[in-house]
Amino acid sequence: MNLSIIVLCWIATSTILGILFGYSPLGLTTSTAIVALLLGLLLPGIPALERLRKRGLEPMPRHRFFAYVASIVFLAFAAREFSQVIFVARDQIRVISPNNLGDICLHLTHINYLATNPNFWPQNPIFAFDELRYPIGLNLFNAELKLIGVEPMLGIILVAFLGSLLTLRALFLFNGPFGVAAFLFNGGLAGFLFFESFYLKDYQADLAWKSIPLAMFVTQRGLLYAVPAGLYLLRHWRTMLLERHQEYSLPLWAECLLYGTMPLFHLHTFLFLSFFLLWWFLFGDSNWRGHLLRVVLVSAIPATLCVYAVTGFAKTGAIGWKPDWMAGPKEAPWWFWLQNFGLFLPACIGLLIYLLIPAKPFTRDAKQKLRLLFFPAAVVFAACSVIKFAPWEWDNTKLFFWAYLVMMFCLWEGFIVKWHVLLRAPVIFGLFFSGFVSLVGGVCSNPEGFGIGLESEWNQVADATRAFPPAAVFATYPTYNHPVLVTGHRVVMGFPGHLWSHGLNYRPVEVKLVSLMNSDTGWEQTAKELGVDYLFWGPLEETNYPGSAKEWEERCRLVAAGPWGRIYDLHGAPLSSQQSK
Repeated sequence: MNLSIIVLCWIATSTILGILFGYSPLGLTTSTAIVALLLGLLLPGIPALERLRKRGLEPMPRHRFFAYVASIVFLAFAAREFSQVIFVARDQIRVISPNNLGDICLHLTHINYLATNPNFWPQNPIFAFDELRYPIGLNLFNAELKLIGVEPMLGIILVAFLGSLLTLRALFLFNGPFGVAAFLFNGGLAGFLFFESFYLKDYQADLAWKSIPLAMFVTQRGLLYAVPAGLYLLRHWRTMLLERHQEYSLPLWAECLLYGTMPLFHLHTFLFLSFFLLWWFLFGDSNWRGHLLRVVLVSAIPATLCVYAVTGFAKTGAIGWKPDWMAGPKEAPWWFWLQNFGLFLPACIGLLIYLLIPAKPFTRDAKQKLRLLFFPAAVVFAACSVIKFAPWEWDNTKLFFWAYLVMMFCLWEGFIVKWHVLLRAPVIFGLFFSGFVSLVGGVCSNPEGFGIGLESEWNQVADATRAFPPAAVFATYPTYNHPVLVTGHRVVMGFPGHLWSHGLNYRPVEVKLVSLMNSDTGWEQTAKELGVDYLFWGPLEETNYPGSAKEWEERCRLVAAGPWGRIYDLHGAPLSSQQSK
């Protein structure tokens, strides 16, 4: 058990303790956040350090030269993307990735909102008519860091660097330098267009199967925890069950902690890991079933509670039949899959045929190990090809990603590592060149980044709304970067794109919100139906509702005002700790 596991267990335990404090009369405050973070480190850390002292660090993989090269590329990517995942330039808050415009604002919303000590399970800050059905694990961890003095923007960067180091280590232990390259350079054929113009750019940006680092790892913060934790679990099960090697296996408590809390951080990773456990229980060695049952039984209650917390067991309507995934109606399916995945798919078909051929006695064990990894991963890949598991079918990438990593491991172990270097080199070039060009092109593009707001405006709004209770609901223009939203307050509805992808029926609410903001006849009753406490009127509202009569200016009490806008109390009740400016 290495230091990476200790850190992952610290994050998981601190998050669970934060939730328990949120439910308790004590609440999630600065004091309880300190306790959660300290206990989260001590409870798993003491036995883990003792185990580490006895066994030492796990060895690094062979092929040291390629390991160093892969590490340098990964760390260069992480330093570039995460040092400026969110930053301030000349009062403008910016993000370096165009894929992160909406996502980083959503994470800021969750972090700042959770740090206000809302009642648990918290209400959804981006939709006033629902609980927060989202894997909030890492954002809650960042909220705890905020409560002890680490500001969210700095905390996001620090946690991103920590998650990057954990991921790099886990990739090496799972599949060596080849695994790191598979993570960094996934792609198909699009990148070969580089040879037409010799121009560096993200050639995969317009395809369905995008660059994993740029489109997923930078934007979906839950993966900073889920990728290393998931890889450690897969490696643990592989080495303990398939290879019967327990020298560096996880203790049962750590195994259940990482697996049972996974839904809080990344639900798709939990589903993928659960499918593997089910597959091995049904088709694996019967001697494994005792251990698999122990893991599932110990994890069942916490995992079920976590799944309920982030889903409510109520958003299954998005699952539906969607053949050929995101292929367009006029796009030939064979070309869609080949363009997106390139040599990876033909290689996997070849490996599938090889594994289906009855094994000779001296290769039977090796083939069976690969079958127990490749077949369930291939089933997940095939299912994602014809079924959508979310309203936005691109979200299938969260499952494709895991199937891809496992199938890449099988390709390496089953074929590539056994080949002569003269054959191995062109195959690796064919697998990774497109992804390499896309990654480098994406990292090097637009060094100025993209603006998401003004620091001075956000700070002023945060100061003006600091005394408002966490449960208060604001009527604002629905967008991802509204100052009221990103500073941690609930709104009637946030960005429609987020609401749609989360499976929320926001259309009727949107109609009423527009009516309220335009001050249509009966706006007072509309405000009551929407449960609005305060109406915010600022530059975004002025621009998007230019014809509004703004009757609330005369009929409702102004509770705060400044160059950023004005806030009106639609209830007319006095606000004891907030004074008009």
